[in-house]
Amino acid sequence: MYIFTQQFFIPTGIETFTFIFSAGALQWLHGTTTDDEGREISNFTLFGDLLARMAVAAGESKGFRRALMLSAGQAQYSEELLAAQWNMGRKRIRNLLATLTDLGLVNTHRSRVASVMTFPYLFGWKTAEGGSIANPFIREQREE
Repeated sequence: MYIFTQQFFIPTGIETFTFIFSAGALQWLHGTTTDDEGREISNFTLFGDLLARMAVAAGESKGFRRALMLSAGQAQYSEELLAAQWNMGRKRIRNLLATLTDLGLVNTHRSRVASVMTFPYLFGWKTAEGGSIANPFIREQREE
């Protein structure tokens, strides 16, 4: 018997997000992705997991060998860590991140030091304490 042990993070400390999505992004979020064991995972769950990794305020990232100072709206990530947590190969993770980038849901930057993503169509968020934060990495909506 196999016990399903995938762990997904959910955003904490945030009351609401404000996004603008393209029709293609909404369609992808509504779909599913299959892991290496053949189980379907909601794409919205995968995207929410990435959002949960986002810094809601400037500060040092946690959980990585090389800590990095992040601005609000950035998330440090590791393809290897995502592959292990989502039960998918690194190539599939890389392809998923490329799809998310093509859809405008994330922007990624990889370097020898760290990999960082931003959420370009996230306008901002409201914290659980009531504070409003504008995303410094917002990008104008492109014509689809």
